Amino acid sequence: MDAGDHRGGLRTPILADDEASGSNRGSEAREQEEVRKANHCSDKALKLILGLQFLEVTAFYGIYLSLIVYLQDVFHGHSASNVATVNHWIGVSYHMPVLGAAVADSFWGKYKTVMVGLSVSVVGMAIVTASATLPSLSPSPCTENTICTPATLSQNLVFFSGLYLCGVGIGASKSVFVSFGAEQLDDDDDDSRKIASERGAKASYFSWYYAVANMGIVTAGTLLVWVEAKVSWGLGYGICASFAAVALVALATTAPMYRMLPPAGSPWKGVFQVLFALSRKVRLKVPDDATQLYEEEGAKDPSSLHPLHERLEHTDQFRWLDKAAIVADEDLDHDGRRPWRLCTVTQVEELKTLLRLIPIWLTSAVYFVANTQAQTTFVQQGTQTDSQIPAASLSSVETLLVAACVVLYNRTARRLTPLQLMGLGHATAAVAVAVAAWTEARRLRMAGDHQLMGIAWLLPQYVVMAVSDAALSVGQLEFFYEESPETMKGVSTAFYFVSVSLGNLINSLLVTLVASVTAAGGRTGWFPPQLDDGHLDYYFVLVVAVTVVNFAVFVALAKKYTPRRVR
Repeated sequence: MDAGDHRGGLRTPILADDEASGSNRGSEAREQEEVRKANHCSDKALKLILGLQFLEVTAFYGIYLSLIVYLQDVFHGHSASNVATVNHWIGVSYHMPVLGAAVADSFWGKYKTVMVGLSVSVVGMAIVTASATLPSLSPSPCTENTICTPATLSQNLVFFSGLYLCGVGIGASKSVFVSFGAEQLDDDDDDSRKIASERGAKASYFSWYYAVANMGIVTAGTLLVWVEAKVSWGLGYGICASFAAVALVALATTAPMYRMLPPAGSPWKGVFQVLFALSRKVRLKVPDDATQLYEEEGAKDPSSLHPLHERLEHTDQFRWLDKAAIVADEDLDHDGRRPWRLCTVTQVEELKTLLRLIPIWLTSAVYFVANTQAQTTFVQQGTQTDSQIPAASLSSVETLLVAACVVLYNRTARRLTPLQLMGLGHATAAVAVAVAAWTEARRLRMAGDHQLMGIAWLLPQYVVMAVSDAALSVGQLEFFYEESPETMKGVSTAFYFVSVSLGNLINSLLVTLVASVTAAGGRTGWFPPQLDDGHLDYYFVLVVAVTVVNFAVFVALAKKYTPRRVR
């Protein structure tokens, strides 16, 4: 069964030539009516998907935003180890989108992958809820003499098994869920105007997704964090589990509404074909005339069920890869070319595009070393201030501002290119952490005088980080979607989540290393059990230095970047 058989009412019927010639006006009227119905159905599906994504994001961040506080207050963990634990968990969670995208594209399809991922996350959240609810599954509260009993092995196993099931399930389905929404928009039409309109609609969808996701984070950072801190950890985690369960049930019961494409095969197959063909022709000389290289006009990619709408122009960068497109006698047989011996110019250019994107993507990963401070060390700062609200709720201020910045970007900032937006994000991240360093130095001075600083002093660093987050994230999503090879548009959404993952893992390693080095020889170190005895401000200065260097590298890469060119 071909892809068209799976599109249901969302596919615009293609009229036969004899029908079109018989009655143009009647055909146009019927086609317009079908398009109207298809768009209406597509809009309903997209709105429902956005609503379910809101539930999924809220459930995930209801656990994430207060996790460091839970580890500190309930599991009595050490300050540095708590930061490392949260960073490691979020890092694993945000590595899973690549695996989820590969499974969806190669085996299950997007819908089934999302269903399985949500199912696993519901089980994990139920275990976390049980751990927080049953006294036997969590450590005893600290006594009046501040004697805190550490968690037992069985308590750690139960809690962290549930926590990682939640992270793996939602992580694997997260990027697939995003691309599943974009899949509802039909861009298989040959009409260039319709294609441009539908691509614009996809860009708008990605912006709406990011805005909805941030509203989910706001809900988690206010309602759920408040319930967990002020009412009951078990109740708060139970609400998270119920949100994920509702999303799962709703997605299952509304299956007929969605446009479902079969798995199109691994998007990395073309990359491996180029590398394999290159290995067989490594001794050949690349011709000076690029027109001598092999290309198929108007053909289908042999690794995909879908026709390609574009052919890429040849570029001179990475010319050694062109050897994979040199035609040799043994590359052709009676059925045409042998794809593992001879590749097209477009396939080679797709690999070249990936090689150009990877360095820029790595700078985004380093960026999240600074960005993740808003969910870890900034929160730790908040716990040491004079406040009547949970420290984790400060993230909601940042998230609301991120959503506002996304709206502003959609209306006015289209004048900025995606790369310029990403540059703005890099620069303002350094400013945000620098503000945090100054604020922490002030807080430590006040603590030395036995005074508590008001939590409002932390707001500026969250405001600047919001501008940074919106600029970098929206710019990155748009940049990678536009520049990724057409066969990898679905996987491109995973790049963002993996950069978040790498950033958190790098920060986890950095915190662990700094804590170990600064505490060597019996010194207090920068991350002692009591933050007032340490120097979190010094760590912020270190992060600023890393971010500034990373920004300089990004600027150099952006200036040299050559966008892919479609013939």
